Amino acid sequence: MTHSDTQNENQDEDSKINILVIDDETTTLKMTKQGLERSGFNVAIFSRPMESVEYFKDNHQVINLVITDKNMPQMSGLQLIEEFRKYNTEIPIFVLTGFSDPSEDQQMKKMGATKILMKPLSIRDIIKEIKTLFKMDL
Repeated sequence: MTHSDTQNENQDEDSKINILVIDDETTTLKMTKQGLERSGFNVAIFSRPMESVEYFKDNHQVINLVITDKNMPQMSGLQLIEEFRKYNTEIPIFVLTGFSDPSEDQQMKKMGATKILMKPLSIRDIIKEIKTLFKMDL
């Protein structure tokens, strides 16, 4: 491998979108990670919301998108949004939920949720939303 090959490879890594995914269901979490990575995204996953907050605190400047479940033990999606907004007021946040409550949804949007996505949804649906957000070819 030549120096320019290594340089191009590093540029590709640097240009990838970094996504933080939080969900208490580990199977869903692993499948989401695999699907997103196959599509070329860098993915960090957490099943414990508080751990994701610590990670975000240390890495918020390189994370491009947060995807979180709405209902989890320890901390809700709304509480997570509040925590993340302390460190980065601009980062897009997708909230995944199986239960739609219009007043809660409105509150989440007010707090900074970029998109509320209804479960069940496929990894293709999530990727489509990501590509739309970042104006990538579908």
